[in-house]
Parts: sequence; structure tokens; C-alpha cells
Amino acid sequence: MVTLAKTPQLHFFLAVVAHPGTDHAKVHNLRLTHEDGYDALLDELDRQARAIDGGEMHIVIAGDRSAAYTDALQGGTREELLDQWLRQQGV
Repeated sequence: MVTLAKTPQLHFFLAVVAHPGTDHAKVHNLRLTHEDGYDALLDELDRQARAIDGGEMHIVIAGDRSAAYTDALQGGTREELLDQWLRQQGV
């Protein structure tokens, strides 16, 4: 059977979050990553996280930016989404 239904694509984000998983959580930066420039982005966000009181950097795997923001507030991605993203990448 042929179907036109698409499998939802997952995206790899990096987030800088202060106090994740608390009532005071705040996303300071949420960036979609690309292969080109990944190392520079990682360095930039690491510097941002260290400069913010309670700041942390987290990997977030999500289908869209809104879902990524919600997951970032909680402190990152569930392991099963990372596994799905890796399979999607053919790893």
C-alpha cells in the first residue's frame, strides 16, 4: 500500500535555560542546529549559559519550535526522542 502520509520530522535544538524544571524556568535562547557551524554555536551557547545565574545548556529534540520550547523549560529531551532522532539521521 502506498501512502502520502509523512513521518513527522524531528529537529535538533540547543537551549540555554535558567532554572529548568522549576516554576522560575526561563528559556534565554533556543536555536535550531545545523551541521555547519555546530561547534561555534555550541561554544556561544555554553558561554551564555555560564553567564546566566542558574543557566544551563540542554539538547532538545522536537518536531517544532513550540514543542522544543516546552521541553527546554523542563530541562531537555526524553531519551526516546533522542533515539528516534538518531534513527531518523541513519545513525
